[in-house]
Amino acid sequence: MKQLRDSLFIGLVVFLSAVSVFAQQSRGTLRGVVKDELGASIVGATITVIDPTGTAKTTVTNGEGVYTLGGLAPGKYFVVAAAPGFAPSDQIEVDLAAGQRQSVDLILNVTIEDQKVTVAAETPLSTDATNNANQTLISGKDLDALPDDPDELAAALQALAGPSVGPNGGQIFIDGFSGGRMPPKDSIREIRINQNPFAAENDQPSGRIDILTRPGTDNLRGSSFFNFQDESLNSRNPFSVSSSKRSPFQARQYGGNLGGPLVAKKASFFVDFERRETDDSELVIAEILDENLNPLNVGFGVTVPRRNTTFSPRLDFQLNTNNTLIARYSFSKSETQNAGVGEFSLPERAYNTAFKQHTFQITETAVLNASMINETRFQFTRQQSQNFADNSIPTLNVSSSFTSGGSQVGQTVNTDQRWELQNFLAWQKG
Repeated sequence: MKQLRDSLFIGLVVFLSAVSVFAQQSRGTLRGVVKDELGASIVGATITVIDPTGTAKTTVTNGEGVYTLGGLAPGKYFVVAAAPGFAPSDQIEVDLAAGQRQSVDLILNVTIEDQKVTVAAETPLSTDATNNANQTLISGKDLDALPDDPDELAAALQALAGPSVGPNGGQIFIDGFSGGRMPPKDSIREIRINQNPFAAENDQPSGRIDILTRPGTDNLRGSSFFNFQDESLNSRNPFSVSSSKRSPFQARQYGGNLGGPLVAKKASFFVDFERRETDDSELVIAEILDENLNPLNVGFGVTVPRRNTTFSPRLDFQLNTNNTLIARYSFSKSETQNAGVGEFSLPERAYNTAFKQHTFQITETAVLNASMINETRFQFTRQQSQNFADNSIPTLNVSSSFTSGGSQVGQTVNTDQRWELQNFLAWQKG
């Protein structure tokens, strides 16, 4: 009798354990990254997951802005994120299947604070461009607060320009021309941001961002810089299988500028150069099949080298007391290897990209009389983009698990040539 009782007890324990394991395996997991408008990770953001009954589960992002919330029963959920200083994100509806691990990334916008502006009736009108009430002027030491990376600088200026009409945000003009590459920050004299989308000089309805570069001076002067960064101060990636090691990363940025006179009081030059070398890592987080066709979770980093080179000389001529001429040439080149890899895309999906741009600009300014100034601008731009990929292998896409095979980018070359001619007449009356 005792042996029978022990056997029944052991059988009951085994049965309950199997039920518990099955229930745990049927649970799903949500994970993702919370970032701001500029792509920076937000630490300490609160993630709330709500089921249709109104029951909520919360978690907080870690030092890399990553969150993970497991133990979720199959069904429909609503995901929302919030953080101090940011507006809450929109609710995202997610259908979670049994045992599924789904990635949901969230973006938070900076909260717009209310401001009180007092307008005095006796305030005089001003025609000075620096006193435009609808304009933001950034120059001198204020430029030091902006990002050094040209791509991050462009994103920061778009954010400062604020909302605009159209999907592309504010337009960026370099010395009065659109479509140019962002110059190094050390070569920028000042930045003007006018949030009026309907200004007469805009060819599209959007806020205008004017970047004016430095001209040559009567004295020879220049500067140089070198920035270095690697993974030593980065945190470890929790999704990597080898989480005890940091993901490889190294960034090197160096360059300089030189300016001075060619002919005293008549002609000057200014030239800048910049080189950026970045060896970044894209994390692959996928669920594949091993050699026995069993599900296998993998997480590893793939090195993505990026190289960017820019070079730009400028000449300024004082033709006479009423006419000036500016000629500028700009060259930029960028190359990326292992693009298209990351998250569910396996390394075999990688492809390489290359981009070159040549730009030639001429600006002539004429003072016609005491109240009229005429400015003529001409720009020629030639750019070529190339993609190199192996698309001979069919692509296999398993939703929320992995994507393997060849890349659909293929072998492509695109060449674009653009001519731009502008003429502005400023007439001050009264």
